[in-house]
Amino acid sequence: MSEPFDVVAIIEPKPGKADRVEELLLNAAASVKANEPGTLRYHLQRQTNTKTPVFVLLETYKDKKSLGVHAASKDFKKLGEALKTEDLLSSPMKVYLTKEVGGFASKL
Repeated sequence: MSEPFDVVAIIEPKPGKADRVEELLLNAAASVKANEPGTLRYHLQRQTNTKTPVFVLLETYKDKKSLGVHAASKDFKKLGEALKTEDLLSSPMKVYLTKEVGGFASKL
C-alpha cells in the first residue's frame, strides 16, 4: 500500500444516539482535515431513510504510513473512547480497505 488507497467505515449508532455520533464524527473530520496531510479524503455520509441511521465514512490515505498516523492520533483515540464510554454504537465499527474498480466519482 505505497500508493493511495481507500477505507470505508460503517458506523451503526444505537437508537437515539445518531446525533451524538454525528457530532463526534464531524469533530474528528475537522481535526483530520487540519492535522493529517496524508489523509486525502474523510467524507461522512448519513443514511436518510430510517429513524436509526447508519453512517458511512469514506476515507482515502496517501499511503500506509498516513493511515498509521491517523490511527495513532490523539483525536482518533478520543473518538474511539467516546463511542465506547458513552455506549453509542449498536455493533462494532466495520472497516474495509478497498480499491477503485470502476465507475466514476462525480459528474458535477
